[in-house]
Amino acid sequence: MQTNTLEIPLRNIFFPAKTGKSPLLIVMHGLGDEMYSYQDFPRYLLQDQIHTLLLNAPEPYYMGWKWYDIDGDQEIGLSNSRNLIEQSVEIIQKTFSIPKNWIFLSGFSQGGVVSLYTGLRSKEPYAGLICLSGYLFGNPEDFTEESKNSSIFMAHGQFDDLIPISITRKHYQLLKQYGYNVHWEEYPIAHTICLEELESLKQWLTYRIKEIL
Repeated sequence: MQTNTLEIPLRNIFFPAKTGKSPLLIVMHGLGDEMYSYQDFPRYLLQDQIHTLLLNAPEPYYMGWKWYDIDGDQEIGLSNSRNLIEQSVEIIQKTFSIPKNWIFLSGFSQGGVVSLYTGLRSKEPYAGLICLSGYLFGNPEDFTEESKNSSIFMAHGQFDDLIPISITRKHYQLLKQYGYNVHWEEYPIAHTICLEELESLKQWLTYRIKEIL
């Protein structure tokens, strides 16, 4: 697939859809990783039916990058990453004439945390928020009422030894209690992504896109 780079605040790889005005999937990597690790995502998901944008975290972390510090005050980095993502989304909306409710935020581990953190605080709802092997940060009092119009996909490994599934199950239940539409999946894997998970996500994206178009 053809790729290029967008002029936005974060380093990125952009996979354009076959038609200009199409939904957009934003993908964010985990701690210590980089955007290049997710170059196969379009192939496993919806290919050129939608735009796909891989974002690179802003701060260096050993041989990779991070969205926020895992020690100390996580919200400082989360807030900074959220601002950079929202700035990027604003530019993309103007460039491609894409409404915000056509944009999906997704990520693995830290990227999934940032996806939820950003989307749940947005005054204008995203099409969907996707958290793979991540967790929910912050208090529901910080979430906007508008964000309840963003569908959520959460998936987690049953043998995850970095972020125990018991924590994320509680976060899933909490979001349900607060009125969010959450689709939950779990798999017999560790802190990683499996093909079955991507197939389920592909089906969820397909259904959600039919709802918004």
